[in-house]
Amino acid sequence: MSQTNTFANHDFSTAYTTLALFSSGPLAGQSAAVDCLAFGARFELDCELAPLFPYINAVADRAQYYEKPVYIKFLLANRLCAFYSTEGAFTPVRDLAEAMDFLPTLLDFIRDVSRRRPQITPSHKKYNPTSAVDIYRLLPGSNCRACGFATCLAFAAALSRGRTAMVECPHMARPMEEKATFPVYDENGNLVRTVSLDIDTSGLRRKISQKDAHIQTLETQLSDFEKRRRADLASANAELPTPLTRREIQVLRRIAGGFTNREISSQLNISQHTVKSHVIHIFNKIGVNDRAQASAWGAMHGLVDHLES
Repeated sequence: MSQTNTFANHDFSTAYTTLALFSSGPLAGQSAAVDCLAFGARFELDCELAPLFPYINAVADRAQYYEKPVYIKFLLANRLCAFYSTEGAFTPVRDLAEAMDFLPTLLDFIRDVSRRRPQITPSHKKYNPTSAVDIYRLLPGSNCRACGFATCLAFAAALSRGRTAMVECPHMARPMEEKATFPVYDENGNLVRTVSLDIDTSGLRRKISQKDAHIQTLETQLSDFEKRRRADLASANAELPTPLTRREIQVLRRIAGGFTNREISSQLNISQHTVKSHVIHIFNKIGVNDRAQASAWGAMHGLVDHLES
């Protein structure tokens, strides 16, 4: 049995005996979900946890796996957790009692990852952040907001922290080269080397662009269709000797949906007597004799789909 698999049954007693608080301060660059209260907690391990890092990296929330020095950090239960090879830490906590209360949760997470190791595809992707200033140099500086951020600098900062993607900026320059890196494992599932292949995404980008253009065309057509329908239904109602009121249109929609007067009464929070009165007025205004004819008239003129508008 490999050392990594033994983590599932490890008692981690050293973690409890060495647990100590430290002043954590603000967590720069971390999620707003991590609200630093006052302290962090650190502890030592009596085993090498590093072999498990790629598996933690694959399943943990907001995981970031660093190469120099080798460590990993992630979010668990709204706390920022970090592991070096034989050390661990987490924040925030108010006091040692709260730290002792959370430590079993963190260690149970480690045991669970160890138990599920055969079912997890490890992620050896390392977190190598590029400075926001360097990323900003690749951007147009126009602050067009197409990326969803107020400024290009804000987008660069978010991209540096892994909180957005390059494709969100339609104006970013094309890369000089693109590569895909694949892992090579030994028979025990350990990473032995990687193989990088040149790739050309121009064809994929072209297809995505074509699909985006097609979607934009469809959205424009749909918008035009909706405008015409709204105009048609407004015209149809206006041409009635006595137009339907908004409440009558609401009742008509539910008639077409197959609802009874009792159900309509409950949905619109009005009495059944009032519903019956609306139904009679609807029949008289549009010149029909029953609910089926009323439903057909409403569908024909688009009122059924848009009565809540």
